[in-house]
Amino acid sequence: MAAALIGMVLLVVPHKLHAPGIWRRQPLPSGKVRPQLVNALDTAVLLTPDGSLWAWGGTYFNLTNVFPQPATLQVPRRIGLDSNWMRVAFSGMHTVALKNDGSLWAWGQNTDGAFGLPNLTNNVGTPTRIGTETNWTQIAAGTGWSLALKVDGSLWAWGRNPRGQLGNGTTRNTFVPTMMGQDRDWRTMAAGYEASIALKSDGTIWLWGFDGARTFLTPRQIGIDTNWLALSARGFTVLALKSDGTLWLKSGNAYPNASLSVPGLSTNFIQIGPERDWAEIYAGEDCSFFARKKDGSWWGCGANYGGQFGRGTNISTLLASPTRLPLNFEPWAFTAGGMTTLLLAKDGQLWAWGTRLGAGQPSAARRKIQTFLSPVARHFQSLRFLLKYGTEQRYDIDQKPYLLWELPAEVRRALGTGPNGSTNNSTSGHPADASHE
Repeated sequence: MAAALIGMVLLVVPHKLHAPGIWRRQPLPSGKVRPQLVNALDTAVLLTPDGSLWAWGGTYFNLTNVFPQPATLQVPRRIGLDSNWMRVAFSGMHTVALKNDGSLWAWGQNTDGAFGLPNLTNNVGTPTRIGTETNWTQIAAGTGWSLALKVDGSLWAWGRNPRGQLGNGTTRNTFVPTMMGQDRDWRTMAAGYEASIALKSDGTIWLWGFDGARTFLTPRQIGIDTNWLALSARGFTVLALKSDGTLWLKSGNAYPNASLSVPGLSTNFIQIGPERDWAEIYAGEDCSFFARKKDGSWWGCGANYGGQFGRGTNISTLLASPTRLPLNFEPWAFTAGGMTTLLLAKDGQLWAWGTRLGAGQPSAARRKIQTFLSPVARHFQSLRFLLKYGTEQRYDIDQKPYLLWELPAEVRRALGTGPNGSTNNSTSGHPADASHE
């Protein structure tokens, strides 16, 4: 009898992921595209495995850069009806996306030409095609500018260019996609706050724009190494992996990111720790980053202003060197973001921790303070922490993983599965319960 009862319990208790309250369930089919999560400012965009796009947030800007009509959402809402999206990039002010036919699209704010359209408009609320080419393969979105890679290895840029982030030797904005130089050996690229960075097929790494200390109007090779493998950029922070498994950091915020590894301001990459088993990197905005080792463990480093490390500790905690986090999951999609961390698990559950998107509308006093401090903090990165705090107490921070949403029935049907229990009608989600461990 006892054995039978134990067996029944094991049948109904789901397998747990090794993080507080995150359960491991049966994974969903892979779908036709690899899902993506991107977030910046107060907004997140999700590319689901069926090829549809979803967005939520809007605490400050009411999602006017994503949807035709203003909205503030705590759970994702679908963008249009198309299900043939393949990649997405988001700057906080505009979205760039690729369809599976290789066509390029954009929407949101276009005041600096981020859309690559000759006719400037202030805001476009629906996806708008850029040109007629169908040979685009990768995209990146900076603050008012865009980058895209073609099948032939050529790199193209357009939009805002006061710091040379388009790499064309000038500081003039460009309103249509323009090939950057003559090289056709680019492999991948990323966009930061005022700089672009890219890898070539020979393993070299290149940067242009303003990196927090210097300005380059054309691509400049960083160092002489030829074994760079991957990169991730957010704000003034650039993370890079070498093929030997070492982790490197270059940033105007390098010191607050990893003060035990970085003695002060550095204009070159600095190795973070002696380890040679890093496998994945995710740069966060301002002063934080995530990294994952080959054994599956997750590590965080830098400032924890919004509780984005999910450690259940005081939000002002500073991790001066990579510190192991109480998280152990295999992500389907993941993004470090600003003060919000997002995870799509392979069972279709969307988890979040840190500052909750779409919640905690700031008071008028807080908005005035941020308006005043923004231009100052933009030029003095060490003061950006002032933007993290307002005049009122915050109630919209989750210091542990928070079950926000699940892929809805329409997405699951497209993957060939029926809908399981859903939390999609919930506006508040479910905080992870450490007692489940």
